[in-house]
Amino acid sequence: MITINDIQRLIQHEANGHSVLSLYLDMSVNSDNKRTHHIFLNKERSRFAELESDRENHHREPLGAVLARIDSWIEEVYDPANRGVAIFAEIGGDWFEALQFPASTRNRLEILDHPVIGPLSEVMSTHPRCGVILVDREHLRLMSVHMGVVGEDYRIEPEAIDAPHDVQVGGYSQKGYQKRKAEEARHFFKDFAEEIQRFDQKVEPDAYLLLGTTENTQHFREVLPKKIIDRILHTAHSPPGAATADVVRQVQSVVDELAQRSEAAALDLVQDRVRQSHFATSGLHDTLVQLQEGKVERLVVARDLERGGVQCMQCNFYLVQRDGPCPYCGGELRDGVDLVESMIRIAANQAVGVDFVGGDMHDLNGVAALLKF
Repeated sequence: MITINDIQRLIQHEANGHSVLSLYLDMSVNSDNKRTHHIFLNKERSRFAELESDRENHHREPLGAVLARIDSWIEEVYDPANRGVAIFAEIGGDWFEALQFPASTRNRLEILDHPVIGPLSEVMSTHPRCGVILVDREHLRLMSVHMGVVGEDYRIEPEAIDAPHDVQVGGYSQKGYQKRKAEEARHFFKDFAEEIQRFDQKVEPDAYLLLGTTENTQHFREVLPKKIIDRILHTAHSPPGAATADVVRQVQSVVDELAQRSEAAALDLVQDRVRQSHFATSGLHDTLVQLQEGKVERLVVARDLERGGVQCMQCNFYLVQRDGPCPYCGGELRDGVDLVESMIRIAANQAVGVDFVGGDMHDLNGVAALLKF
């Protein structure tokens, strides 16, 4: 499973003179129950003329050796349960790192001077880590679900509070029995809330689902800390004893729906703010400038956006196009820079959230941002 730490580690990979191959593979199966990643890999191999004379077992070309190592990793290490793969390797160097995850990703191969993190950021953005709280008056079940896979999963079943001998079920004692059970539930709920805080520190979910009866979930919210309540995105009925597979299906259905709503909301918000010129900007040039000046609060990028540009070799500033020397320092510019990847890397370094949207962003020229000031 991938985490934000993986992305940060890749960003911090130090250049050492070796080019880096970044490979993303869609490992999901098609309608014939077959994987087609090898078709993409063979097509990519044909792009490199130097591989035509490369020997299979005794590679003349460093690139051929890297591709052979990738083939071996897929054959020996890849888990077929996963639908996405990201591999990073130095061409002619020693560094090789492979990540696999349950979510699919688009096929892509790039050779640059640094690892490409854009697709990995998109996977992380569109697949939040969910904490699931299933609660009734006497039981608590906590689960973490990420990309449809269960991580943590355990139950808390405290011992019932001893009742006085004269409190029994039914008859004239029914009122006293109900009062005792209500007090017991309040006691358990406080213990459950403390357990959830420990769970939250360990798992750090992006969002929570609270499942149980309407009465129990309503009363339970009253004892939860605000930092948990603020991340409860969905409340629904489900017994603590529900089958794991049923809970995962329910979580995935909610996550998919919320993702669509979140995309639409992000797009609506930035479009509205841009129209009003209210702490927002759009278009590659303006957004890129604001991002590099540290003024962006949230970045919104079209999923299919591709755009090349230039970078100053002296001050490292990114520009949409070459128009003489760098306008900021007069330094020399280098061509062939992937500006979308560069923006995502800058955002990650500044801890700026990125929304990848599939909606129509033509009026925003494919990219926009909400500004801090």
